[in-house]
Amino acid sequence: MTLHTEAPATGQSSNVLSWPFGSMSSVLGFAVLVAIQVLVSVAMADDPLPVVGGLVFTVALLVSFRWTVTGLALIILSQLYVLKGTAEITAGELAYAGLFVATLVGWFLREGRTADGRRLLRSPVGISLIAFMGLCVFSIVLVVVYGTSPLWWFRDLVRFSYLLLFFPIAGAVRTRRDALVVLLCLLSVVLYHAGVTITWYTQAVHSTSAFWQISNQRVAVHEIFATATLVASFAVFLRVRSRAAQITVLLTSFIGLIALGISFTRGYWLAAALACVIVALVLRGPVRRVVAFAAIMLLGVVGVGVAVFSAKFFGIIASMAERASTVTSPLQALSVQERVAETRSVLEMLRSCWMLGRGLGVEVSYMSPIKNFVITRPFLHNAFLFIWLKLGLVGLASFLVFYFRGLRLTVLALARTHSPVIRALLAAGMAVLIAALPLSFTSPQFYDKSSALVLALSLGLAHATLSGRFDRRRTAASAGSEVVHGR
Repeated sequence: MTLHTEAPATGQSSNVLSWPFGSMSSVLGFAVLVAIQVLVSVAMADDPLPVVGGLVFTVALLVSFRWTVTGLALIILSQLYVLKGTAEITAGELAYAGLFVATLVGWFLREGRTADGRRLLRSPVGISLIAFMGLCVFSIVLVVVYGTSPLWWFRDLVRFSYLLLFFPIAGAVRTRRDALVVLLCLLSVVLYHAGVTITWYTQAVHSTSAFWQISNQRVAVHEIFATATLVASFAVFLRVRSRAAQITVLLTSFIGLIALGISFTRGYWLAAALACVIVALVLRGPVRRVVAFAAIMLLGVVGVGVAVFSAKFFGIIASMAERASTVTSPLQALSVQERVAETRSVLEMLRSCWMLGRGLGVEVSYMSPIKNFVITRPFLHNAFLFIWLKLGLVGLASFLVFYFRGLRLTVLALARTHSPVIRALLAAGMAVLIAALPLSFTSPQFYDKSSALVLALSLGLAHATLSGRFDRRRTAASAGSEVVHGR
């Protein structure tokens, strides 16, 4: 019984993946897992939820192990829960880890030893990523030396491990349908978080009665999702001709724009604007379409804003304008002082460990000018300093090599594809990667889970594109040659 086929992009034999319960050993293994779940449910006073949940999770693990694209879809959809963030490790996060490991190991065992898999692992991006993740794992030695919490080391490792999704995405996404499945799953997560954000903000604004209360309302959650959605939708709008497709991407852009606006994060506003400018220049989009996009977004925001918030909408716009212009205000000065205090503390710590760092999970303490007491936390606003402190100059250099090789990969793929939609998505990915560099001085772009997911997806699709999988005009031989020679 064949459920899914992942045919290689090159001229190798087809790799048809059959129903995972087809062999007797698989049936017996599954029966053992079912028996274990039944015993657990009996031990918990015949509660049916553990056995039902266990069975569903067991099937999900087997499916993720057997079918990489399905596993990727489940991993991305699980971000609806995992990205919420908690102080402790939850059952949901453990379940996500199981899906992650099953998908990654399943792909490696099936594809990692094939010619395509070896080329991917030995590609410049692949080698750079493996080297960087090796340094992350090695930092456990520094954790022991400096007495850092192993739990925080593990949490930082999980953040960076999202980048490993580059391998199954680049290796298993072989058709446009596969790419569509993965992108639609990510879009579902993005729209969900955007919907929650917009709903919360709407309720908060309706409960206010004064302008100063409106200006204090903000929802800054997974801004990179809103930024990437806006930029990608803008890029696709410039390239598609179908009215239905244009309306769809306009609605998606509108949701991303609203979610980004109510985050009140100036850095992401500037990053989104910079990325859109890059997209317009790279795609050479018609000026009339750029103007039409801007006009539709403006009219849509005003129309929906007035309809939903009435007179309070103008208070929201005024607070956004005030937020964007507060470069020399006392609040902005305090914000700058906060970053300066954090940076000084990090630089003081780096004096004794500038080469190797102090390991993942190390915490930073400094006197907060805003809160007026000492803050101790394992994350930093400056992503470059974050990696430098955790992994030293060696780790920072390793990551930047991976990042710029990935950016080069995206540029090469963009130059060689003939598909308008794929070209638009690659341009958006490249633009977001470029805009993230200056943004990372004030925002956790490289180690935030949502940012790492966007980065892995962008680079994975770029590799798949350069392999000639989405373009019928390219031959398998030429595509394979490009991947071998460092692309």
